[in-house]
Amino acid sequence: MAQEVRFVALRSMLESAGWTLKRIRGSHHVFVKPGRLPISIPVHGKKVKAVYVRKVQQILAEEQGS
Repeated sequence: MAQEVRFVALRSMLESAGWTLKRIRGSHHVFVKPGRLPISIPVHGKKVKAVYVRKVQQILAEEQGS
């Protein structure tokens, strides 16, 4: 999944890993999880660019490893 994806798919990935959508400011959706830094994801046209998808995948992989 290292390409542009629909926001609902990325949101589902984050929420299944315990992240919560805290706020939306303009196009930026901010997810939080206790003990972790917030993640800000810009959404345009209901899609998320590949660079942000890779960053989320990296964060989730680090969580699984720890």
